[in-house]
Amino acid sequence: MNRVFAAHLERLKTSLNNVFSLSQLADWITKNTYLDSRKFSFKNHEFQRDVISDAALTSIVVKCAQVGLSEIMARWTLAAVTTQDNFTAIYTFPTTSDAEKFCRTRIDPCISASPLLAQAINNSLNNSELKQFNGNSFIYFRGTMSETAALSVPADVIIHDEVDKSNLTQMSVYVSRLQHKPTKMRKLFSTPTVSRYGISKEAETARRYRQVMTCSCCGHKFLPDYFANVHIPGFDGDKREITKSTLKNVAWEQARLLCPKCGRVPEPGPEYMEWVCENPGEAYPANAWFITPFSAPSVITAPYLVKTSTEYDKYSEFVNQSLGLTAEDEENSITVQDLDKAIVHADLRSSDLHYLGADMGLTCHITIGRMTSNDELVVVHRESVTYTRFEERRRELCAQYRVVLSVHDAQPYTDMITRITEADSNAYGSYFVTGSNVMFNVKKQDEEREEAKLTLRKVNISRTPAFDHLMYLLKQGLIKVQASDIDEEWKKQIQSLKRISKMDRLGEHQYVWEKTDGNDHYHFSLLYLVIASKMRGLAGGFHPAAAVPLLSRFKLKQA
Repeated sequence: MNRVFAAHLERLKTSLNNVFSLSQLADWITKNTYLDSRKFSFKNHEFQRDVISDAALTSIVVKCAQVGLSEIMARWTLAAVTTQDNFTAIYTFPTTSDAEKFCRTRIDPCISASPLLAQAINNSLNNSELKQFNGNSFIYFRGTMSETAALSVPADVIIHDEVDKSNLTQMSVYVSRLQHKPTKMRKLFSTPTVSRYGISKEAETARRYRQVMTCSCCGHKFLPDYFANVHIPGFDGDKREITKSTLKNVAWEQARLLCPKCGRVPEPGPEYMEWVCENPGEAYPANAWFITPFSAPSVITAPYLVKTSTEYDKYSEFVNQSLGLTAEDEENSITVQDLDKAIVHADLRSSDLHYLGADMGLTCHITIGRMTSNDELVVVHRESVTYTRFEERRRELCAQYRVVLSVHDAQPYTDMITRITEADSNAYGSYFVTGSNVMFNVKKQDEEREEAKLTLRKVNISRTPAFDHLMYLLKQGLIKVQASDIDEEWKKQIQSLKRISKMDRLGEHQYVWEKTDGNDHYHFSLLYLVIASKMRGLAGGFHPAAAVPLLSRFKLKQA
């Protein structure tokens, strides 16, 4: 029986009997797909079988790089649309170019190598955006960077590749595409970046499975850890200290994973690995699988990890990509140490002129401070107040601290901020803009509201340069904060916003500030105070009647 006829017969049997459920596609993949002219095998990647056989409605994979997750998810998706009747999958990536590349390098070769898949696909509807199988099943491939990218089609499963580099807001829109279909499956996988963000945050509300190793020498069970269990003969320092220039001085080629109990080298192999749920008592509807380099020890060896650790520009990228763990680069993040250093347990109040920043919401957050002759920003007051009392409380604080200029979030209470800017010629509403390296741009009147004769004096703030500058001020010790009983909550809110590497629509890496967990209102309030202090040359005194210049620019200096 030749391969073409066998594939045709298999397709008929599958369509007649529907013998493959979505959690039983591993055998179908090994039987009907090929890699390098041979039937696909899970050898050396046995963990993949467990991951794609997950029957949970939501399956989350926190992974290191180069463990074949994109490859196996491509095959799972092809198996699903081929074996299931009237089945639609939406497969998303950070950018449209990522989607096109995935089709050319993963999907198309897999289809052309498999007689069954080649027969199942409709060649008249076979491109990098949409593929049709068996007449009524489809795969859509989309990027997430465009606001118009979300499809208005119902889907049985949505698969998100590289979650942390995607537009998370756009990703969430796709959830609504599942409500009209009975399957309602989501599969998300990504290398992590920072904690409580993206794939890491998704895994927090899931049953979390990690691969525990049993030592073949002594039977001890342990969770392999690069820093604790990988041993380099003659080296007992911190592995983070190994660099490209010092690698030659250590016996990295002899690095081995050692059992923490008996100190011997365990045998690698799937028979010594088992999945263990770390939170079995939590009845989440999602499962999270943590894939580390020790899940594929025959492919990713200890010497390879040591050598690779020296090849990244930032060590946090090695931890993210090669180890599959969350990490932050201290030089590019606001740390607890930075915030502790900023808090001063002394009376910083004075009768000098001050500035005010306010983040608006149901609860408004206010931060007040002044500039010193040493170009330090001294924060003397922080508080939160309900929006119904904001105008009254703002007037009291402006009088108490002699506030000479204030910047407020213009939304969602634009009418309130308009009233404030009409009454105070040195009050501004703020809007975030993108695509500019100019930190802020001040305009006297909101042109969109000019016809209504409402004066909303506004400042456009470039989000990334502005938050980068705020981080720089904190790390340089140029912000001092009067200690108070809200310090712990304040630090938590400042750290809720993280600087994360993303890809833009052109596929180029850029840093953006993203919310991770909890509230971030004091972070925004502090930023508005920083902007207000930079605008001080526009003010003519305490609530002056002097005209405000129509346009002013402040460019961020490179540190």
